Amino acid sequence: MAEKVRYYLEQTLPELEDLQKRGVFSKPEIASITRRRTDFEHRIHGRGANLLDFLKYAEFEMNLDLLRKKRFNRLVGNGNGNNSGKQQGPASVSTWSGQQRIFFIFDRATDKFKGDINLWMQYISYARQQKARHLLKRILKTVLRLHPTRPELWVLAAEFELRENANRKAARNLILRGLKFNANSNQLVEAYQKLEADVIRAVDELNEKKKRVTEHNENDGDEGEDEDEDDSDGVDHESGAEASDGAESEVVDEDEIHDD
Repeated sequence: MAEKVRYYLEQTLPELEDLQKRGVFSKPEIASITRRRTDFEHRIHGRGANLLDFLKYAEFEMNLDLLRKKRFNRLVGNGNGNNSGKQQGPASVSTWSGQQRIFFIFDRATDKFKGDINLWMQYISYARQQKARHLLKRILKTVLRLHPTRPELWVLAAEFELRENANRKAARNLILRGLKFNANSNQLVEAYQKLEADVIRAVDELNEKKKRVTEHNENDGDEGEDEDEDDSDGVDHESGAEASDGAESEVVDEDEIHDD
């Protein structure tokens, strides 16, 4: 256990050195962070490790990463009124290390406590908050394999495909697969009905748009025909050679319009 803890802590050295070099955290603060991480790593690797230890560890890292972003933004002159939680300025080795560590904590927690749905939901919520789409897809795939009889997870996965990937077909397939495991789920039936209603509405809107475009094109064609009639009337009133010259001009005009 001690070797594993030491290994994980060694992985944080480049990040901590970068934070101290940039002036985000002082040397005493770096030492304090290392002590807290060491304590958490020993707890989650101990025989008596429980879910609360993992959650406290994740909470500590989330708060630390938020503090890092605020301090970094203040250092680069973008900290005034910036409550978005997004780091401004150039990226470095410490930019994404906090986020990755939190993902790693959740990975280990869900591997140890596979049956805790609330834990999975917290992991999904954080991945969604961080806009980690590829990771979120992997999480959903794993949790559905472990808990196929939980309708809310199928609905969540379908919503992900619909909102993040705009993939109605994948969303429909997920709901239908969920119904195979949960045939009596009103939640899945309602989700399917809502999805189908959205599809019908989207098709109606598309057809209406096509209809407006067609009508617009037809109106433009009618106006062009009226103009041609007016031009031919003007030629008919000419006489002799003038009428002949007018006829040649009309043919030329038609050819030019056709070429365009």
